[in-house]
Amino acid sequence: MEYEDKDLLDLYTIKDEEHWYTLFNPLIAYLGDIEGKKILDIGCGSGALANELSKKACQVDGLDSSEGWIGHCKKTYDRENLRFFRATADDLSLFADESFDIVVMNMVVPNIYDADEIRRIFGEIRRVVKETGDIVFSDLHPVCVMAHEEGNRKQVRPDDFSYFKDGNRFTAVVKIEGDREIAFSDSHWTLGFYTDVLDGNGIYIKKIIESTYPENAPKKFFRYSYPEYIIFCCKKF
Repeated sequence: MEYEDKDLLDLYTIKDEEHWYTLFNPLIAYLGDIEGKKILDIGCGSGALANELSKKACQVDGLDSSEGWIGHCKKTYDRENLRFFRATADDLSLFADESFDIVVMNMVVPNIYDADEIRRIFGEIRRVVKETGDIVFSDLHPVCVMAHEEGNRKQVRPDDFSYFKDGNRFTAVVKIEGDREIAFSDSHWTLGFYTDVLDGNGIYIKKIIESTYPENAPKKFFRYSYPEYIIFCCKKF
């Protein structure tokens, strides 16, 4: 997906409605009481999650590499404790060491195609989060990646695709309202790769959340027979 394309940016905001049930709400529930906390939202996209967090947090900084998204966020949200910056996740030099109580990175790693860049990203995250802080990031669940087609999504994988090959590229095609589609060019990273990268950066996994739609989710959302997303809840050691 080309994140500088205005039509696609507008289309993607529709998908945020789904994300409230499968990603945003469980993430917010895990974080608990965020009053007085400073939060960094890496890959903030439309800014919906950053805006929601800013309603209770002391300060929220949203960061994205897309000029289109950052422009959208600055025009859409007007809260004194909510700021947006254009930058890449592997260079957080805008921020001093241990600046944040919480770092959130929602569905960013599938857009990274280089293993060393991912290692740099988590190195920077560890640097800017406080010793007692939380690190929460998400990805497509491995079961979802290996599924072919169900509900409103399908994975189009090359013939040489293997779960065990880190960095494999594939296309995720997602249908949204009005039978429109968004095609995401994603990369696949194994669970073993994540544990190696986290361990190498002094980060451990405290909890894993496998997303599903709650009972109160609108009936229009397809209930998958597998978890669509996986959320890693981490700490420093």
